[in-house]
Amino acid sequence: MKYQALKWEVLGNPERPEEKCIGVITMNRPEALNAVDVRMRVELDILCDEIANNSHIKVVILTGAGRGFCAGGDLKSEAGPVGALDEDFDFGDFGPYKELAGYFFNDLRHEVLQRAFRKLEDLPPVVIAAINGPAVGIGLEMCTLCDIRYASDRARLGEVAVPAGFLPESGGARNLPKLVGIGRAMELIMTGRIIDADEAERIGLVERVVPASEIDRAVDEWVESIVRADAKAIRLQKELIREWERLPLEEAIVAGIEVFANAYDSDAPVRRAQSFLDRRAESKS
Repeated sequence: MKYQALKWEVLGNPERPEEKCIGVITMNRPEALNAVDVRMRVELDILCDEIANNSHIKVVILTGAGRGFCAGGDLKSEAGPVGALDEDFDFGDFGPYKELAGYFFNDLRHEVLQRAFRKLEDLPPVVIAAINGPAVGIGLEMCTLCDIRYASDRARLGEVAVPAGFLPESGGARNLPKLVGIGRAMELIMTGRIIDADEAERIGLVERVVPASEIDRAVDEWVESIVRADAKAIRLQKELIREWERLPLEEAIVAGIEVFANAYDSDAPVRRAQSFLDRRAESKS
């Protein structure tokens, strides 16, 4: 499909430009600080399927257009359908079912969002959040779904659902405690406090903070260091890390053996080892 709320690019490996292995998802509603509307939810759901079916992608970068990462859910576009405006929202010609249409729409938009975010979290490539500005509400939850988070020093992060009268629905309450601990997660979720990038790094919410003018270059450098490896090794290692996170110890050990054996289904380990030994021999000669 033609994406509008999102921009999708596939870039080449800096060392081997013909190898198209770096995906970039840009939330493309800068006029709304990339707030997530219904269209963006649907596009992300479809795009995640496209990425999952592309075995060449090693890394996906998730970022926002303009000066923000993602300001959360787009209340302006969703207030009408959920009955938060003074006037009735026109769903179209549903006849006697017009009132029911609102309930169906509300359920569907939540279902699509949760499905899309679960797909994002489960993508085989490594997913990096390049947090170039404010990331609040759903925006913060998207960050917690990613494997690695790098932030601009202009980033501001917060979970604002509870003070607004509803709940984090897209992984924030599940993933935030794993990153910052239960106590800090409880504080951030219950108070809606917005923190700056330095505090986010200090508590483990983001891995690195860089000046705003350097965020793109810095992320590119980190990505370049990852994509030197083969796609299969990257994907299997991500899978194994996730398995160790959720499985009991004995099952995780078995899973590790299976994944390690799977890596040898290709010639990449032998080829890489031989290349290393050749370089080592050349350096000694």
